[in-house]
Order: sequence, then structure tokens, then C-alpha cells
Amino acid sequence: MYNYAKGKKKFFFFLFLFLFLFFIIYLYIPKFLNFSIESIEDSLKNNNNINIRKISKVEYNIFPTPRLSLKDSDFTIGKNMFEVRNSKIEIILNISQILNPAEINYKKLLIDKGFSKLNFNNINQILTIIDQSKKRIIFKGNNIVFFDNKKFFFEINNVLIKIRRVGKKKELSLNGIFLNNKVFIKLDSQFKNKNNLTLKIPEFDITTKVFFEKNKSGNLSGFVNLEVFNNFLKFNFAKKDNIKLTKGFIRSEFFNTSFEGETIFKPNFFSNLNFKLSTLNINKLYPVLTKILFSDTKSKSPLIKKVNGIFNFDSKIEGKITNRNGEVLFKNFKVGNNKSFLINAKIFEFKKKGKINFTVAKIFKYKKNLSNNIIVKG
Repeated sequence: MYNYAKGKKKFFFFLFLFLFLFFIIYLYIPKFLNFSIESIEDSLKNNNNINIRKISKVEYNIFPTPRLSLKDSDFTIGKNMFEVRNSKIEIILNISQILNPAEINYKKLLIDKGFSKLNFNNINQILTIIDQSKKRIIFKGNNIVFFDNKKFFFEINNVLIKIRRVGKKKELSLNGIFLNNKVFIKLDSQFKNKNNLTLKIPEFDITTKVFFEKNKSGNLSGFVNLEVFNNFLKFNFAKKDNIKLTKGFIRSEFFNTSFEGETIFKPNFFSNLNFKLSTLNINKLYPVLTKILFSDTKSKSPLIKKVNGIFNFDSKIEGKITNRNGEVLFKNFKVGNNKSFLINAKIFEFKKKGKINFTVAKIFKYKKNLSNNIIVKG
């Protein structure tokens, strides 16, 4: 008598075995196909605006998922904004179309290791790169150097970058190590020309949020909120040739002040800002400034040379600070009760052997419309 249950088990067993073998053969067939360099380059260009400069070898791997591996690859993203060298590109293939070597169809890219350079002169291309990326990109274990006019600016190590689109939302996120501290950056856009940028450095309790949008003429405008420990900074900005800052405010344990002005990035970074102090705690501020200007910490001197600008003060104190290429000038500073102290100074050498040339004048008024001075130079 025929055993129906036993026959049914055999049927499903052989069906499963057939499907399993078919699936394995299907996945291994691409190993014997010829994936042309031209088809790979075209696919990367069309889907992620990637321009390949060098490919040493192309391998097909089935595990952990079917993919093409491009070892020791050099490429750029956008118009030479983002350059990557000596990286391994893994193209995660779309299983339903892996038998078509003439047209590479993939789900996402994995960029492993390598060294990258990002040009600040073309930083505005980031939004275009995110917008034009049709496929997801993940960078892992990469080191990124940021430079401006061929000059080193700063570096983020061991980064994890994700570029993806979820519905209408476009997103770029970055995790890495900056000056031995963890840093997190996220740029996303849900609406046309309206974007949000978040920066966090947990060890310093730094959180920055920037909202900005692009108008019809291509200019940017928005606002910035920055929190560092218990210190707070905010301002509105509008970018044309320069960046105009308005409705600025700083709250800290050292001082509270409003400010406005403008900042220039080309040909060099330079700011012209006007401050109106409402509170000032010189007893707390003085030791901090001394540590920044006259300690032997290696990272301080290059930073001082980069923060070039003119800073005008009104209200609680009056005067102007000018910083150019590491030389700091204090001009016509009026401080003290009734602003009776007049200070002019120049700092031209930093660290513990720092040098300051200064003149301090104390004005005494002893009769109506008559005054006298005591002047100290050193």
C-alpha cells in the first residue's frame, strides 16, 4: 500500500534540494562571467557620481552576500571635492540581476580603509552629492584630511560615514575621532533646499545645530545654535560672497554679549565682528586667556594663527582687538570705573616665553575740564 505521508516528505525534500542547488549554482555562475571595468565605472558614475581613477583587481565573492571587490582603488566623488586613495570598494550586488555583467546593478557600496582628502573650496558640493546618490554608501575605517587652498586644516580618523536616502529624506552621517575625541556629524534634508546639520563632541559636551536653506539665487541663509558645557552661542547668517552674521548672542560664565558682523573664507579666513558686552567677569576670564595664549600646549599656536580678524567692543569696555597671522593687537581699550584706563598692547610671541609690548594710561580728573595722566610702558 502506498505511504502517502512518506511520499510527500520525499517530494518536499527533493524540491528543497533542487531549489538549494539551483540557488547555489545561480550565485556561483557570476564568478565565471567577465565583469568589465567599463561597466563598473559607468555604474558607479551614474548611481553615486563616483569617478574611478584606478582599479588594481576585480573579484567576485559570494559571502557574506554576492559582491564585487575592487582592491587598492583610487576615486573621486563629485568635481574633485572628495578624493579617496588605497581603499577597497565592495559593490553589494542586487541578487535578481547578478547574471547581467554588462550592466552592474547594486544595492549599496562599502568603502573599506583608505585615505581621503576633502577640499573646503568645494564643500558646497556635499549637498549635491547626497542629492544625486541613488545608492547607499558606507565608509568604514577611513582617515579624512580637510584642507583649504592646499593647506592642511584638520583630520578625522577611523571614520564611519553613511550616505543614504530614506523616502524623501536624504542623509549623511559621520562618526570618527577628532583630536583623540569622538565626533558625530549628521546632515539631512527632508524638504527641497532646507537642511539640518548636527555636530556633537560628547567629551567636551559640545552640541551644534545648524538650519540652513538655499534661495533661488543659490545663496544660503539660516541660524546656528551652539552649546559647550554651560556656554551658549547663537546667530543668524546669510551667505553671498561673505557670511553676514546678525542677532548673535553669547552666554558664558565669563561674559554675556550680543554681536554682529561678517566672516570671509576666501582667500583666507577673516572675521570683522562687533560686540556689546552686558556682563564681564574678568577674574574668571583672565586665567583662561593666560592658559590659551601663554601655555606650551602645541595645539594652541596654530589655532591662534588661524583665527584672524578684527573684534570691536562697546558698552562695558571699549576698544579693538586685531589678530593677523599670530600677532594680536589691543588698540585704544578703555576699561575700569568711568573707563579711566586706556590700554594699548601687542602680543607677538606666545607660550611660556610670550612677549607683550604695552602702554597703560590712567586718567585723573581733578578739576572741571582738566585732567592728568599716569602712563606705564613695558
